Amino acid sequence: MPFVLLIGGIVAEIVIAGSVASFFMSSRTLGEQLMLRSLSAAYTGVHDGIVRISSNKELAASGDVSYSVSVGDDSVDVVISRSTDSTNGVYVFTISATASARLRRRKVVAKVVVDQTTGVLDVASVSEQAL
Repeated sequence: MPFVLLIGGIVAEIVIAGSVASFFMSSRTLGEQLMLRSLSAAYTGVHDGIVRISSNKELAASGDVSYSVSVGDDSVDVVISRSTDSTNGVYVFTISATASARLRRRKVVAKVVVDQTTGVLDVASVSEQAL
């Protein structure tokens, strides 16, 4: 009888240790999924800003343009600002997209250059920024 209790206790301890390890591994995976979702949503916000600029090169002429976009269950706050480079005859737009997926947040910033005369749009840079 003591031998059966000893083996039963060892088996129970192994099951509990496996359950705890499984819990921590699954929560880590969920955190990585949320991080990727928020990053993907932020890139979606930048892409939406580029589409808006391409359809209206005079966007943000009188100040910053701010709006929100929903991507599934996630949300993205987009801010578009514009400056003018008179020497080169271009508008320089800055698109800042901050996305959140539950408690995970990511920010992506893009610089877009638009020729004032021809309207040709060029994406100068896209980068992830620290919050």
